[in-house]
Amino acid sequence: MKCRRIHKKLIMPIGLFIALSLALNIVPQNRILQKNVIIFRFPHLNSTFSPNQSTTVLTRSSEPVHIWQLHPFDDRILMQAEFRPNVDFDSLPPKRILLAAGLDGWGVNEGNKAFVEHQCPVQNCHLHEYPPYKKIIDARIFKEMEIYEDMSKDAQSIVPRHPDQIWIMFGLESPEASPNYANVHDVINWTATYRYDSTMVTPYDKFQTYTNFTKLSDYKPIKNFAASKIKMAAIFMSNCYAANNRLDVVKELQKFIDIDFYGHCGTLTCERGKENICFKKLRDEYKFYLSFENANCRDYITEKLFLNALRNDVVPVVMGAHPDDYRRVAPPGSYIHVEDFRSVEELANYLKFLDKNDDEYNKYFRWKQTGSFVDTKFWCRICSLLWDPKKPRMSVPDLDKWWHGKGVCIGRRRWDDVGQQNLTSSVDPAVYYRA
Repeated sequence: MKCRRIHKKLIMPIGLFIALSLALNIVPQNRILQKNVIIFRFPHLNSTFSPNQSTTVLTRSSEPVHIWQLHPFDDRILMQAEFRPNVDFDSLPPKRILLAAGLDGWGVNEGNKAFVEHQCPVQNCHLHEYPPYKKIIDARIFKEMEIYEDMSKDAQSIVPRHPDQIWIMFGLESPEASPNYANVHDVINWTATYRYDSTMVTPYDKFQTYTNFTKLSDYKPIKNFAASKIKMAAIFMSNCYAANNRLDVVKELQKFIDIDFYGHCGTLTCERGKENICFKKLRDEYKFYLSFENANCRDYITEKLFLNALRNDVVPVVMGAHPDDYRRVAPPGSYIHVEDFRSVEELANYLKFLDKNDDEYNKYFRWKQTGSFVDTKFWCRICSLLWDPKKPRMSVPDLDKWWHGKGVCIGRRRWDDVGQQNLTSSVDPAVYYRA
């Protein structure tokens, strides 16, 4: 009788323990299995310019992490960077990634050093410059300039492509500067570009707002950023034949305000190898920097905004991507878009107004208290996604249509002069991907 009573007392806690154990182990693999608050403290990938600040990003461990599902207001970068599939990596050979054009220009070494150095959640991946002998290649990365009509045949003559091998397009150039991809159909599986409809969104930089950010008006400038600035505006430009009309806009703007023009297109020079000196001059002396891209294309926002201007305490005047794209990726209240004004003269008058009003000028620096720049963890994300046992089978049916399609770039026109029906949304690519 005594034993039976003991048995009855033990049955309930044992049953509860088993139920909890099962619940904890039956967790979908595409979930973040960690605390609700994640602290990011990363330098930008292969860069020395990022301040060592931390960004708190709120996630809910009970919600599925949509690392594959495209979203108009979430690039999924942080989700992918923290994703760790529920796989026993130690008992399996590494995922091998072949860099099609070699290691040059990537800033990485062969092997898994890149994944270890970046403290990736998954480090069981190896980078290769040449195909390893008798080893399976799991993925191949091609830069946008290495993709062409017969690439599949030529590439497979070097390394045969097995059915599960993933081919990835990596691109940071605009479609205006990229080759024609006619007849490149169902060859590329994943895309890693700055565009929001990429499999892996790979921007030039990423600003992440803090979780306690409410509205910009709650913040005051931390100092007078206009104090030492004695010059109006500057621009660095060496491509004088850009697809858009940026050079014409600069020349028109020069009729109304003083602009120091550096580079092949201007009269001033900034020597190669001495960029830090030029950036210091920009930071100390100028109020505005003309962050004019060389093409008006969706999502095409480069270091001209992030590095040249924002990281050097200069207010960027931007031209290039659609205004919606800047609103999505730039720090709040940090820039001036040329299309906020109907004419160049109207823009010039506003810049002159800010030049004479320090309080108004300093409002463009309130963003510095709202968040910080974070590393996009490019190599970590590739490794984690390759290991995902639930990764969908996908390919781009028509790469040229996706990259060069109607409304992706608009030449010399303004975005507000292009009808909405003629624009390609950069965030709804469902028609371009198929499983």
